[in-house]
Amino acid sequence: MKLSKITASVLSVVAVVGILISAFSGCKKEKTPESDSNYLADVNQYSFWSNTSDTAIAEYNTYHHIHTYLDECEIVNGDAVTPDGKVRKVLFLGFDGMRADALPYLLTDENSKDSAAYNSITNVSAIKRLQQSGGLYLAYCGGETGTETEQTTSTSASWTSHFTGVWGNKHGIKTNDDSKNMQYKTFMLEYAEKGLNTAIAFDWDQYFDVNLKEEVKYVMANKLPMQICDIDRVKMEKPKKTYAETPELYNFTAPENPSSSAPYDTGMRDYILDRMAQGDDIICGIFHNIDTAGHNYGFGISTQYKAAVMNCDMYANSILNAIEEREKNHNEEWLVVMANDHGGLGTGHGAQTLEERTTWIATNKEFNEKYYSVGYNGFNILK
Repeated sequence: MKLSKITASVLSVVAVVGILISAFSGCKKEKTPESDSNYLADVNQYSFWSNTSDTAIAEYNTYHHIHTYLDECEIVNGDAVTPDGKVRKVLFLGFDGMRADALPYLLTDENSKDSAAYNSITNVSAIKRLQQSGGLYLAYCGGETGTETEQTTSTSASWTSHFTGVWGNKHGIKTNDDSKNMQYKTFMLEYAEKGLNTAIAFDWDQYFDVNLKEEVKYVMANKLPMQICDIDRVKMEKPKKTYAETPELYNFTAPENPSSSAPYDTGMRDYILDRMAQGDDIICGIFHNIDTAGHNYGFGISTQYKAAVMNCDMYANSILNAIEEREKNHNEEWLVVMANDHGGLGTGHGAQTLEERTTWIATNKEFNEKYYSVGYNGFNILK
């Protein structure tokens, strides 16, 4: 019996679908591990914290910490000058995706099996140096769960909260695909409008092309002294894009070990050191390869992730050494803030698990106690 053309076509489609179903049924989708209900309790036991989980700091308070420091100054001829004549400067250094339980890789703690007396690469930890001179604070991202402030534990939403002093329900970014509104400006832009020289660098196109698109346009239209640099962490030759009016182009040294999981943040280090040499007042740079190692090999658990943490801490150390030299020779006083944006679980982040929400902030100047007083923050919503 001959089949009609239509019947034959239908059977052909069914056969193809059957083959596809059979093929995909053999593919195993990587399963995200379950959240550890003891994660926060374990992290809370670390002896190096300046606070506890009950008084964890909302990560947006780094913005207010920086404002408190600079607003004590008078802006004179493009400098933030204290009453005793010191010129104040700020460095914000981000460790993208560095979980709180990775800190024992760098700091001594008797309550962690991963504890190290120092960074094994450099024999000293940059984060420990800040912890000893100011403090190391347990913090959180993701907004207040179950409220209008809740946002994803994503890169864009979290860094923008650090930079603007509010959660995403106000600055406009709750996911990586959102754009920041101009009602809430970054602290780099605010002080550029006051006459300070500021700089921000990422190695991720989307942050400037999508998330800060309107702010970038505003800076360029008004020719403000704020340099915005998108570093190419792959080619390591020059920034892929730079948005300043008359920018220098930076020649970065290629990494010595390209096979390492975290070599390309040398470019960020060199960019920051160069901006310091140029005399910038506020410099913000984000190390990205901890997050890259987390996505590729697992957050907090892989040897590649640990290597990325060690490398970024090493680069941060060289920056702290340069700051010490400037304070000694240039009548400068620096506020240094190092922080992460989010944690991670398995090879991802964005949800509201403890592993993703728990963050940290290190600074060489103590936080005002009001930012971590009981009842001020909402971390206990997680319990």
